[in-house]
Amino acid sequence: MQIDLWTDIVCPWCYIGVTRFERALERFNGDVTIRLHPFQLDPEAPIPGIPAIERYRQRFGDEADEIVPRVTAAAERDGLEFRLDRALSANTFDAHRALMFAERHGKARELEHALYRTYFTDGLDVSNREVLADVAAEVGLDRGEVAAFLASDEGVEELTREFADAFEKGITAVPTFVFADEFIVPGAVDSDTFLRILNQMQALQAGRS
Repeated sequence: MQIDLWTDIVCPWCYIGVTRFERALERFNGDVTIRLHPFQLDPEAPIPGIPAIERYRQRFGDEADEIVPRVTAAAERDGLEFRLDRALSANTFDAHRALMFAERHGKARELEHALYRTYFTDGLDVSNREVLADVAAEVGLDRGEVAAFLASDEGVEELTREFADAFEKGITAVPTFVFADEFIVPGAVDSDTFLRILNQMQALQAGRS
């Protein structure tokens, strides 16, 4: 079964949703191919990054003071450490380019998880190309090759097309999961729900064969 997944690595519900989804996969008795797609939750985010709390207040006003503890508590319930008190909100365009490079080498999911931790836990600037190259090296990619890729224009047009393609498909928020090109699940649903959907889609596909 193919599952298409649109995420952004500074999106708290993406990190939570992906975690819940992968826990469902651990209980799923079937074959799954995951295809990762880019999305920018905040395409106007700055380079270099600024304190996440400051950016949240710029975008959401007083509501930011409610959003941060709410998502932090939700993450904790799923065993994730959010340190939004030190996180740096930053433009993720180059982070998605790094993920594109990683995809070509079969490391996109590993880098995705590492970048979530880089942003939400470590408080590093995910718009910084040196940071991105360092994190890529941690998951087994060649640091020099990643740095050279990011220093070039390679992947820029392709990534821009992918953002436009997401818009044309009606993807307006993340995370968005699309199961077998036909069943869309927006948001970070719980693991049991993900597992139920996986089993239902597998039964549906088996019934058609």
